[in-house]
Amino acid sequence: MLLRTVIPHPAIARYVHHFWVFESATGLPSGDARVVVPNGRPKLIVPYRNGLCARRAVDDDTRASQHDDPVLVGLWEEPSVIASREAPTVTVGVEFTSAAIPRFVPVEAHELAGRVTDLGDILGPPGRALARRVREAPDVDAAVAIVQRFLVARLTDETPASRLVDAALAMLHEGARRGEVASLERRTGYSQRHLLQLFRAHVGLGPKRLASVLTFERVYRRFSQQKSVAQLRNDALDLFYDQSHFIRTFRRFTGFAPTRFAELDNEFGRIFYVAPR
Repeated sequence: MLLRTVIPHPAIARYVHHFWVFESATGLPSGDARVVVPNGRPKLIVPYRNGLCARRAVDDDTRASQHDDPVLVGLWEEPSVIASREAPTVTVGVEFTSAAIPRFVPVEAHELAGRVTDLGDILGPPGRALARRVREAPDVDAAVAIVQRFLVARLTDETPASRLVDAALAMLHEGARRGEVASLERRTGYSQRHLLQLFRAHVGLGPKRLASVLTFERVYRRFSQQKSVAQLRNDALDLFYDQSHFIRTFRRFTGFAPTRFAELDNEFGRIFYVAPR
């Protein structure tokens, strides 16, 4: 398996957290856990060769059928397991910043939360045309260029609401610590209800629920790079009320207790955290 990072076009760079190409000669290995945890960022997944499917990690319920066309993945609050057919697989992925989706598609983010949605179902002909152009591309670099041009053409202007959400998100990202959510009203000058409405439209989750995902992601990122349960517990002391709170949160977002998760062979899920930015 190989994950290669792509430099996004300057016009869209501020809205992209990670632009990547995943390649495997035989698809996703069945012996790998292939668990992907929530990270507070929506995604555009564009298959070039072979498609992917996702299901809930905790109950084996199928979340999405095999997708051979581009899909948008909204914010999730539970882990998923990714699979593919046993065949050469090349996928282009764009992991957006938390509030970027409405800048590219005419949909409120809460409509995508917890879902995998075909881009063609949202955009109609333009979404289906992207799928066709990517399939017909002579190589993966040409496919990446097609996706880049598509996003640049789709980008809309900022609005006062989007600027407010971006400012509030910056406050959450400053540390994703306890108390950040309670301070948003005071720091932005807007009511909790107004902020909740804006976050649902632009992010898909309210500030409190998003902060929970971001707090977990901060700890999980370091764990994925070091795979040290002891270090994981030490990091958690700074961000969670107590150890039991942390273990419940870790199980909620991964499907496993920390020690059991560390024993899994989960290289597919891990490479997204150790790949160079």
